Amino acid sequence: MSSIDKLATGREKYTLDYPELGTGPVSYEDSISEEFFEAEREAIFKRTWLKVGRIEQLPRNGTFFTRELKGLGSIVISRHTDGKVYALHNICAHRGNKVVWQEHPAEESKGSARQFQCKYHGWRYGLDGKCSYVTKRDQFFDSLPDELAMPQLQCEVFAGFIFVNFSADAPPLREFLGEKLVRELECWPYEKFTNHWSFRTYVKGNWKIGIDALLEWYHPAYVHGRFLDVDVNQAEKLVPPMDSYHYDLFTPHMLTSVPGPPPLKKKQGSVGPPERSEDWIYKLFRAGLFGPDDLRDDLGYLTPERNPGEVRYWSNDQYWLFPNLSIQLWGRGYVITYQYIPDSVGGHNYEVDIYFPEPKTASERLAQEVVVDSTIEFAMQDTNTVEASYSALANRALQQFHLSDMELMIRQFHHVVRQAVAAHRAGNDK
Repeated sequence: MSSIDKLATGREKYTLDYPELGTGPVSYEDSISEEFFEAEREAIFKRTWLKVGRIEQLPRNGTFFTRELKGLGSIVISRHTDGKVYALHNICAHRGNKVVWQEHPAEESKGSARQFQCKYHGWRYGLDGKCSYVTKRDQFFDSLPDELAMPQLQCEVFAGFIFVNFSADAPPLREFLGEKLVRELECWPYEKFTNHWSFRTYVKGNWKIGIDALLEWYHPAYVHGRFLDVDVNQAEKLVPPMDSYHYDLFTPHMLTSVPGPPPLKKKQGSVGPPERSEDWIYKLFRAGLFGPDDLRDDLGYLTPERNPGEVRYWSNDQYWLFPNLSIQLWGRGYVITYQYIPDSVGGHNYEVDIYFPEPKTASERLAQEVVVDSTIEFAMQDTNTVEASYSALANRALQQFHLSDMELMIRQFHHVVRQAVAAHRAGNDK
């Protein structure tokens, strides 16, 4: 019996545990309707906590960075002289000009400053957004109000991730995440994972279809088959059986724990003559898609909260924070985040960030680079399927689609999105 076969648990179908989701065909109208997208933006993105960065992007007091979120606005994230992190609408109280930008207003920027100064007429603002100086103040007719400011958004830091919320009525971030999610995510020592790699691209497809691509394990043998085996029949055998995963739906968030291969055993001598082969590269650099094979024992990250489903040959825990963020904690000592930021019904910015501990040796650094290259290659392959799916769905030639048990989280994700939109619409109708 192969190691893959040993992963099978004989468990019955997962979807049957969630009768509210049903098992029938589903519609993808929520991913192609312009009207639904606008409702979704109001119901979800303007009222839900959104990750905008990491605390390492504000390494000291007086530092800042901006984010351009189409349909939501331009925001500035700053670290005040007292160390507090603020999120500000990037707008001047005088004539509405964008305050913080460099050469090109539409581009994101970063830096350090004691205060922000509007390029248009010179008004100045503290790092907390409060207006500190008005040029030619005596030329105004009435006394200007003391509360002039770049308006603040709700902003909280959790496990080093910076979140904002555009709604003044939003619950605290920890309440939104829930006790279980907070406990399982917060225990990871993120401060030790400072070797950061990133990948950014624009995808011509709905953001939910992008997320769907990472919510199931049906596709790897076909989309990523050449990484596994050129023979698709052999590639299928290398994907863990569907009953070997662990799922937890704590609405509106989700978790899946994933099995993977054991690390390669150390061998003396050559890995053989050079080949144009992923296997040869993995053996040479002792790393692959699932991480470096030589595990670090100085990180202290494998706490009892890891692998809550007791998955055999556990690889990683993939947490999905509603609406658009995945935080993946990998057993071989690294973190990946995936985020999907929509700007229209048919387009979104796709952001992948990978965090390792600082490598101690050249071989450890090379092993990390192999993981990064593999991850980005898989991400690009997934992106192609997203664009292909959206372009085909948009013509509405088919209206109903059939999901398997291994696509449970897709069914759940769209269910939660539709519920949020329906609740918002019902509230507006009262």
